[in-house]
Order: sequence, then structure tokens, then C-alpha cells
Amino acid sequence: MKQFLKLSMLTFMVTQTGIAQKYNDALISQNSEINFSKTQKRGIKKNNIIYYVENDLQTISAYKRSKLQWQTNVISACGKPKLGEPEIRYIGYNSNKLLIVMGKHNFAEIDILNGNTTLVG
Repeated sequence: MKQFLKLSMLTFMVTQTGIAQKYNDALISQNSEINFSKTQKRGIKKNNIIYYVENDLQTISAYKRSKLQWQTNVISACGKPKLGEPEIRYIGYNSNKLLIVMGKHNFAEIDILNGNTTLVG
């Protein structure tokens, strides 16, 4: 059973790193937040790490020197919102987490060190 779990985790990690797309430098903001209804920007650069919302508007990837550090699908981790589209509407950077608004009124937090995603309301 342990062998199966190790193999499953390895497969998950390998497939997750293969999904990430290369981010577009022109879409990276130096600001601490992005409201997708007001801008075409898709990522935030802080402390030489880029937090980028992928084309599906559900997945956030963290890149350091163009290398993928972690990736999380916020909608899969937190579930579909009851109101609004199942996509990220806002991303904000805090010193140790990303603040996410999805759908109409659903909120999530992502640990910037490892991508662990938590639904907060």
C-alpha cells in the first residue's frame, strides 16, 4: 500500500509540473493585487517569485527563475462556488499567503511556500 501511495504522489507531482504553461512577462504586475475585471494582468511578482493565474482562470502557479515551484487548482481544492463562475476573480499578495476571490463571494488562501489551498468562506 505504501508503494502505491508513493507511486501515486510521484505521478501526481510529475503530471502537475507538466501542465504549467510558460507565463507572459507582459502580463506580470509589480502591484500586490490584481482584479481581473479591471486589468488584463495575470500575475504578481514578489520577492523574485511570480504567482501566475493560468489560462483556465482556476489554476495558480508559482515560478522562481522561470522554474515551476508549485501549482494548485483553486476550484478543485475548494469546490465550485455557489454563485458566479468557477474562476478566479481577484488575487492579492500578503506576506505569507495569496488571497483569492472566486465566483461571486468565495474566498481562499494559498500558502506561498507550498501552494496549500484553504477555503476560508
